[in-house]
Formats: sequence, structure tokens, C-alpha cells
Amino acid sequence: MAGRRRGVPTPYGDCVLFREPGARLGATAEAEAWERWELTLDSEAMLEVQDAAMPWHGVRARARSGMHGRLDGVPFTARAQRRAMRPSRRGIRVALDDGRALVFTAHRLHRHLVLETGRGREVIASSRGTRWQTGRLGRPETALVCFTAVSGLDALLASPLQGLPLPL
Repeated sequence: MAGRRRGVPTPYGDCVLFREPGARLGATAEAEAWERWELTLDSEAMLEVQDAAMPWHGVRARARSGMHGRLDGVPFTARAQRRAMRPSRRGIRVALDDGRALVFTAHRLHRHLVLETGRGREVIASSRGTRWQTGRLGRPETALVCFTAVSGLDALLASPLQGLPLPL
């Protein structure tokens, strides 16, 4: 696949993001410059997003309205909540068509990646600052964490006050 690429080292090998222009089937897709993104782990495609947008602001706006793709061959829809002061109101939910959901949640000083199944919820990864502790993640979940970090979606989990200067 031609296009721009960025890589992130992981325990499963390099996670590389490939970006290319996506299908622009309507005015919204044309105005938002939709892109097709593919993440590979050690040269194996793990995650594909058909209706992504430019990194950072563009992809965050797309996530709020819903993005569609495949995670390890399973179709998904990803939606982000709006930024809010309360951490419990910030999050990104990736609902897989097989009944599972992977949810990024915000807390005061850290973030969690939670696996939701019919049997309950389990925290499978957490972060302190910008570093994720991903010891129990499989290849697809690792690709999803890389996607949120490289695309800038993880900024949706941050407090709106983060980055403001402190009064002297």
C-alpha cells in the first residue's frame, strides 16, 4: 500500500501505520478528506479504518460521529464521547460485531483499556502519563492502542484543562 507511514515499536514487532486517500462517496467525505488507514504488526494487517480523517483534529471529529473498520478481521464501530471536565464522561468505545467491546476510559491520573464481554468487564491495559502498560494485550488490542496513540485519539481522554498555564 502506498502512502505515508509511521512506526511504533511493540512487543509483537513494529506497528506501522499506512495512510492513503479514502473513498469519497459524498460531500461530507470530501469536505473532511476521509482517509483509509491500515496498521500492521510485524507486516501483518491488524487494524483497518475505512473512514478516518487527518490525524489529530480531523480523526477526533470523525471518532465523535463514528468510524468504521476491521480489527483482526472483525468489523467494528468506534465512537468517542465529547471532552468533559469529569473523567467518567470521557472515553472511546470500539464495539466489535462479535459482541465484544474495547473501551478506553479516563481517570484522574491514568487511563484504562477495558474489555467488555457478555461475562463482564476486565481492565486489560492501563497508562500512567503517556506510557501504556500492555503486558496482557494480544496483537489486535496492541494495534488498537497504537492506533489511538498515533492518530491523536488519546487526546480525547485528557482533561480540557490539561496544557493550560498555571497561574504565577
